[in-house]
Amino acid sequence: MKRNYVREPLGEMKTMYEAYNEAMVELAKKNSNIVLIYGDFARGSVAELFQKDYPDRIYDFGIAEANVVTAAAGLAGGGKIPFTHAHAIFTVGRAYNQIRQNVAFDRLNVKIVLCATAGVLVPFMGGSHQTIEDIAALRVIPNLVLVSPADPVETKKITRAVAEYVGPVAIRLSSSPVPTIYTEEYPFELGKAVILLDGGDATIIATGIMLVDSLEAADILAKQGINVRLLDMHTIKPIDEKAIISAAKETGAIVTVEDGSIIGGLGGAVAEVVVENYSVPVKRIGIRDRFGQSGTIDELKKEYGLTAQDIAKAVKEVIEKKKSSR
Repeated sequence: MKRNYVREPLGEMKTMYEAYNEAMVELAKKNSNIVLIYGDFARGSVAELFQKDYPDRIYDFGIAEANVVTAAAGLAGGGKIPFTHAHAIFTVGRAYNQIRQNVAFDRLNVKIVLCATAGVLVPFMGGSHQTIEDIAALRVIPNLVLVSPADPVETKKITRAVAEYVGPVAIRLSSSPVPTIYTEEYPFELGKAVILLDGGDATIIATGIMLVDSLEAADILAKQGINVRLLDMHTIKPIDEKAIISAAKETGAIVTVEDGSIIGGLGGAVAEVVVENYSVPVKRIGIRDRFGQSGTIDELKKEYGLTAQDIAKAVKEVIEKKKSSR
């Protein structure tokens, strides 16, 4: 199967936060309105540059996530482009009202970076920090765009696009190193899903860190004579309804893959589009009404049914449902 925009073999392992910081250094030099706000989170590779060259464009509030978002709203009201940084669990848990009332309600130009603990695949942090509910909680807030990059290349492209977009955006960044999937030539567009594979037997719709496992699942299936379409749904809101409806009509079965809760998450969003427009079998791979727990990435994937083998199995199940419904 031809892989669109995918490196052969996959490239270097790198964290999304590292790639994000590299993009922020580039953007800061070009746009003097960009400011960075931190709430008890490491500044990473931008620290030296900003502290030395832009001391009036970097703020640290400590453990005060609600204040971080409120201050960002004020800065945005004054014409700045603030990027906030805090653990995802505390941004969603402690600053939800501020995101809703102070930022999204007035559609202020604030960029909320969900750092390190977005999703369940956070090794050793445990259920208190693994944010399984971030997609569900944030996608119901009007005016708020929600994006979830899959690799370092896409992280940089998303960061640049988000800086140019006028309005509130939340960016999910996983903490673990991920392989570089995309070539630099890949044409990113906010709100438009990317077709990595274009098989006709079923469709896998993945987001974020789970895209690489979905690629592996597609390889497993191809060896068994099953060719899938693979969509990278990097923009969860606004979701690419056109791509979902086309997948439903042209492949007849869909599996969604995410590292968060399937209740109200990507799986829920896709199911809503499918049931209202072109009903086909849908199976959701993700967290099933459970909290996270400590473990390695591989252990967590196995425990929560997030492995490539689990995805491949789900594809075969929806294909069987498709056949039986004919």
